[in-house]
Amino acid sequence: MKRATVADLAAEPFDILVVGGGIYGMMAAREAALHGLRVALVERADFGGATSHNSLKVMHGGIRYVQHLDFGRLRASVRERAFWQAAAPDLVRPMDFIIPLFGYGVRGPGAFAAAAALYTAASIGLRGPGYGGTGVVSAGTARARLGELAPAGLTGGGVWRDGQIEDINQLHIRVLRSAIDAGAMASNHVEAVTLVRDGDAVTGARLRDMITGAEGTVRAGVTLCCSGAATPQLAATVIPGAERRLPGFARATNLVIDRPAETIAKGIVSRSRSDAVVDRGGRMFFLTPWQGRTIIGTHEAPAPDRVARDPDDIRPFLEEIAEAAPALDLAERDIQWVHQGLIPAEVDDGPDKVRRMTRGALIDHAEADGVGGLICVVGVKYTTARLIAERAVTRARRQLDREAVDPSVSYRTPLPVTGSMAIEKVSEAALETRMREAFEDEMAVTLADAVIRRTRFAERGELGAGASGLKDRLARAAAKIQAWDDHRATQERDTLERALAEGNRPIDTAV
Repeated sequence: MKRATVADLAAEPFDILVVGGGIYGMMAAREAALHGLRVALVERADFGGATSHNSLKVMHGGIRYVQHLDFGRLRASVRERAFWQAAAPDLVRPMDFIIPLFGYGVRGPGAFAAAAALYTAASIGLRGPGYGGTGVVSAGTARARLGELAPAGLTGGGVWRDGQIEDINQLHIRVLRSAIDAGAMASNHVEAVTLVRDGDAVTGARLRDMITGAEGTVRAGVTLCCSGAATPQLAATVIPGAERRLPGFARATNLVIDRPAETIAKGIVSRSRSDAVVDRGGRMFFLTPWQGRTIIGTHEAPAPDRVARDPDDIRPFLEEIAEAAPALDLAERDIQWVHQGLIPAEVDDGPDKVRRMTRGALIDHAEADGVGGLICVVGVKYTTARLIAERAVTRARRQLDREAVDPSVSYRTPLPVTGSMAIEKVSEAALETRMREAFEDEMAVTLADAVIRRTRFAERGELGAGASGLKDRLARAAAKIQAWDDHRATQERDTLERALAEGNRPIDTAV
């Protein structure tokens, strides 16, 4: 894949400019390109490098929507989960889930059995292969499956299947490649400094290459702003007060811990109350097996102005886990990697009161503010990124006065197959091959891009304080491939260390 330069993007106008290269932006670019539109995609850091990279890696089939009696969103989630599995069957696979049930009221087996029956009926014909088995198991079976996490007094277990993403970075490369193969031009490390407005229409954005410093203006009939927590601020550069139409954000955290992976995802119940119709008595955390380790999530907390963490960010989460599952005996030393990102949320006045938003925002500013050419997208679920992209591009086509096309083209188009990012044997040749693929085929620009999001070392907790030798070997391979001089190589190595220290960093007791 070839990274477009600012000059490339400024050379001629596009139909669609997508600002933000997370999963929502990449899927929007793919959607628009598959519709035959001329598309530019810019991302100020690395593609899929923020909240998308840091998700729980679960493709949700919408079973929680039964609790809210929201069957429309349930069916949409089931259908989109099926899309992902069909589009990338080697990366998205069914995984069993179980939660403890209590008593014989709304938290008990009877209520869950009723919810499971409704879920099964509502998702008929949409689930895809491998997603049956929603229902209730006995208390004995639940205790056996939950093991040391089984709480006292459970009266059964609720079971279902959802999808799990084996390698989210590889999935992102496939989505990006699909967009580019369909005709999109894309560039990471290019910031949309401000949007450009001409009268009552947004006509593009002023760009700056974060690597070379090159600047230019990209012109587009419609700009889709999919830049997550930066969306309100960017929209406000051309529409004063636009940020008030968009949600706030809070920090979400998932922990990768060095515990043997099991074959089933297990739910544990905290004392924080839920807001569901079928109330399980508290907020649910899940321990999900992943790449030989376990991910625990998701914990929400205030701090919408930063993602970079320190130990004090993690301790409240650890305390809540300790209270919900004391037998786990989880401590900071067990954490190998921390996934954090910013999610749409409402933060109450009380301390640490966060309410995750269950619906995203799709704002057509032609309708909302009388300013055409700008549609802002804020998503809440990774699973439904394709569906929201379809809706956003359909709106954009109307603004462009283009004939309608079959919107299901993106649903029916599989993602291209790419090689694995795993390195089975850590030899000099294998490291050089992986770095070459990262820079030449997967649009890595910096050493941090290549190491953190195009290998599995970082999120498996293998780049801590004791891994300086491995990091040096990766840096030497990258410098050779990119022909960096000593000064640039040193800069890249230092930047990698900062990237590991800011937001996504294994906890090292030596630090």
